[in-house]
Amino acid sequence: MHGGLRLAVGAVLLLAAAGAIAAPNLEGFWTVKFERQRSGQALIDELPKSAVLINDTGAGELAAGDFGGLKLSPAALDQVRNYNYQDELKRENTCNAPTVAFFMQAPFPMEIYQGSKLIVLKMEYFDLTRVIFLDGRPHPPPSAPHSRSGHSVGHWEGDTLVVDTTHISSGTFMNNGFNHSDALHLTEKFRVSDDGTTLWLTQLYEDPQVFSGLAARYMAWTRKPGEFVYPYDCDPSYGK
Repeated sequence: MHGGLRLAVGAVLLLAAAGAIAAPNLEGFWTVKFERQRSGQALIDELPKSAVLINDTGAGELAAGDFGGLKLSPAALDQVRNYNYQDELKRENTCNAPTVAFFMQAPFPMEIYQGSKLIVLKMEYFDLTRVIFLDGRPHPPPSAPHSRSGHSVGHWEGDTLVVDTTHISSGTFMNNGFNHSDALHLTEKFRVSDDGTTLWLTQLYEDPQVFSGLAARYMAWTRKPGEFVYPYDCDPSYGK
């Protein structure tokens, strides 16, 4: 191998190794960041222009009949008409955990553990856990079991972790009378601020059985070194 070619190959290998090492560090304890002005607007701007951004994250919650600008399917509207909000207070429903379409935007902290082949999110809300595979594996076949966290595969695009999730079991979407279907497709982007103190997330949802077009949410968290999530330990006795 000629010297120039050897140097060029070596430079490529070094750049590839540097890229692998330079994956942003998401690991740590993250608590919800309540913002008057969205600090992650640049990430929001990457959402499709047609996506409806739902303003119900963190401590926010939409009122009955407010669907955040989404156009619901006839079946979803029928579900809303027949929904009894008092059922949420029943003892048997008190500890029904939501799915990833809802629990990521709840006002509770999380811990992130990061490796080269997978990332684990440990949520305080309902003691839920997510695993994001980074090893290039595909999603399982459609017949595979669905779960609250679904099946997530991810990859890095520069400083952004892009996650694709399928196999999510049906669950509440806005906590105001209708559920998303088990065919929901979720695409997420995670990005850390340059100073490493803020984590931003956008979620993009597609569920034609329930609503037209695309829906989206935005979340932000602050890193708090040395902190940990606590057991949620849901107590059904709070219900009626």
